[in-house]
Amino acid sequence: MKKNNDKSLKKIFDELDIKPRKHLGQNFLHDLNIIKAIVKVANVENENVIEIGPGPGNLTELLIKHRPKTIFAIEKDKSFRKRLEDIKINNIKLFKYKIDDVLNYDFTKLEKKNYKIVSNLPYNISVPFISYMIKFQNTIKWKDMTLMVQKEVADRILADTGTKNYGRLSLMVSLKNHVTKIMNVNPTCFFPRPKVDSTVLKIIPKKDIYNLNQEIFEKIVKICFSQRRKTIKNNLDQLNIDTRLLLKQSKIDASMRPENIDLEGFCRLSINYKKIFKAHF
Repeated sequence: MKKNNDKSLKKIFDELDIKPRKHLGQNFLHDLNIIKAIVKVANVENENVIEIGPGPGNLTELLIKHRPKTIFAIEKDKSFRKRLEDIKINNIKLFKYKIDDVLNYDFTKLEKKNYKIVSNLPYNISVPFISYMIKFQNTIKWKDMTLMVQKEVADRILADTGTKNYGRLSLMVSLKNHVTKIMNVNPTCFFPRPKVDSTVLKIIPKKDIYNLNQEIFEKIVKICFSQRRKTIKNNLDQLNIDTRLLLKQSKIDASMRPENIDLEGFCRLSINYKKIFKAHF
């Protein structure tokens, strides 16, 4: 029988006299089995944890029970301040929170380093948040991320070469990280019920990464997928460079489409672009 705390979740909303806000992408997880699975995968014991969008604190309270060193929560909706303050009072040495928009938050100011990120991410910030944490992971030191996102976003992140979902997001995440799909989650596990399925992902930085300029890599990938049905040469012709030489040195057929080029291929393009650009300019 499926366990859930839908009643306790409703009680929290009644006590706070609030309702989920659609414009903030709020869909709150109430299935205890799923919450327990997320906490188990996150493996937070004796770790510093950041939770994004704790809301009513269902996930937060279970994280606390698994004995992390610290938990720092960032919540945009100030309606949850009272709820988070109650959790803080009961866990004064362990739990801190801030009411802020995580997309504007300066993670470089955090005292703790190599922290774990755990979140049932609001749907409307999942891609920008993940993209930001990936782009700056050299300066923002996180250990791993256990995230609930909409299934469509997870499919794009996990997409294999040659599939319709393969693109910029797949490549940017996989450049420096291993991604594992933990489980799909049904809309019935949330309040209110979203119209889409969700997926839990675990993202772990790679120990060995390609030695390349990330800005160039991002530029190449963006241009190549600007018109994904065009050939790789037609897209790369937007660059002020000898495209045929670039493709030849990168060992890539000019007639290929971007979705059929793997991560290693885009890395070769980025490295050779830098060499050719320097030689000519």
